[in-house]
Amino acid sequence: MQHLKIYQSLWAMEQRHPTKEEPTDEHNFKKIKDAGFSGATIDLAAHEIGEFQKKKQHFIENNLGCMVNAFPYSKEDLGPLLKLAKEFDACFVNIIGGVMPIDYKDAIPLVYDWMEEADKAGVKILFETHRDSLLNDLYYTLQLIEEVPEMRLTADLSTSWLTERCGHQ
Repeated sequence: MQHLKIYQSLWAMEQRHPTKEEPTDEHNFKKIKDAGFSGATIDLAAHEIGEFQKKKQHFIENNLGCMVNAFPYSKEDLGPLLKLAKEFDACFVNIIGGVMPIDYKDAIPLVYDWMEEADKAGVKILFETHRDSLLNDLYYTLQLIEEVPEMRLTADLSTSWLTERCGHQ
């Protein structure tokens, strides 16, 4: 029997309001748990790993699963992000790659390298179709997955993605 797990993204809980203080991690994780989510998603680049290490205790205290949205901006950035994901027992690492070769053919070795690195680390990865990232362009993405059919995708079906690409305002 299949079981759907729903994760709340921590960035989506940010207030980003000039006169309001941001809620604490304790508050946000409790709110996620009380709402019945399976877990929380953390979004980070390699230079933010130290800042995110302290969130691990909140996953444990609230018995929440972890998913990682990783933003590697170089080929070498993914390794430390995979290590953090392994430490957090993340179900997946969703890659929103900041390495963006102009020609999709130049992305093929990068994708294979990242897939191999994740396999060696014992971490499941997905590649997200996200604006301003490796898979920003539909036709580029289609060409890339034809060359790397084993690459698994996360489809970004957010309002911004749909409106930008479908022409709805």
